[in-house]
Amino acid sequence: MQMKKRIRALALTGVLALIQPLAAGAGEKIVLADLTWDEPRAVNAVLAEILTSTYGAEVSMIAADQTAIFAAMGKGDGSVDVHPAVWSGAQQSNIDRFVTSEGKVRLNAKPYDATDGFYVPKFFAEQHGIKSIEDLKKPEIAALFDINGDGRGDYWPGAPGWGVTNIYRVKGVSYGLEEFYDPIVASDALMKTQLASVEAKKTNGLLFYYWKPEALHQAYELTQLEEPAFDGFAMESKKGTAEYKADGCYNYVDPKESPDWLKQSRITCATPPQPIYIAYSSSLEERAPEIAAFLNKVAIEPSEVGAWIYAMTIDKKDPATVAKEWVSANPERVKSWTGK
Repeated sequence: MQMKKRIRALALTGVLALIQPLAAGAGEKIVLADLTWDEPRAVNAVLAEILTSTYGAEVSMIAADQTAIFAAMGKGDGSVDVHPAVWSGAQQSNIDRFVTSEGKVRLNAKPYDATDGFYVPKFFAEQHGIKSIEDLKKPEIAALFDINGDGRGDYWPGAPGWGVTNIYRVKGVSYGLEEFYDPIVASDALMKTQLASVEAKKTNGLLFYYWKPEALHQAYELTQLEEPAFDGFAMESKKGTAEYKADGCYNYVDPKESPDWLKQSRITCATPPQPIYIAYSSSLEERAPEIAAFLNKVAIEPSEVGAWIYAMTIDKKDPATVAKEWVSANPERVKSWTGK
């Protein structure tokens, strides 16, 4: 009898030994949105490292444009769970719908601020006395920014699928730049290749939208062009906020709201610093509440993002390696997000 009990106990121990490793490896599946510039790639790497090492999550990534990402997060079916870098100024309509109105997407509690503007290589700005947007509006200056050989200037407002690309198209029209320049909407990688060529030859210029934090500013000396100061948002969506002004300099109509968005929009000033959020599907609050709480508490500093991007793009380190090194070196920062 005693022998039978010992056999049953051993059998039960064996079953438990089999079950426990399976349970430990059965992590939540988390899908991160894979976007087309370095900032979200860096943030994704850090998020993935913490999700896998702390929560045992099974992390994957999927590429899509921003509106599709928000719609997928809104479905709550796990097709996309996290958007790593929501530029709020460019994604206001998606925030209004999915975050504010429908409540199907959440934003982390503490975003970091980023800035953007029009840039030219510093050497070129100094050669031709270019300091402001107004200095660009001369045919002889515009010709120096000709990329495709048609005699007109060209400028890069951003990449396909970026919300900010439309904003910088509006600026190009509102400032009168498109009288002398044509927009070339191309990938971030193609623009960087063109910039490298311009910097190597030191002959022609390149006019392009860019932002901080980004490692491009460590790779090259760049000059941000002066724009009139921001004095208020004129959009209906900003009514009731401190930054609303009926005749303000910044009136952007999203293409989803009107087919005539480019004509109806008007932006004649610098873009104010804008919060950059991590967004996540509210369904995670039920599917994986610990992970949802972590995503809400993530609080990144701009200097950290800049350092991650620099390590990836200038030092040529693998993003996963950069993330592992940073997480290992910053246990207290990570603990403030995870509580672990």
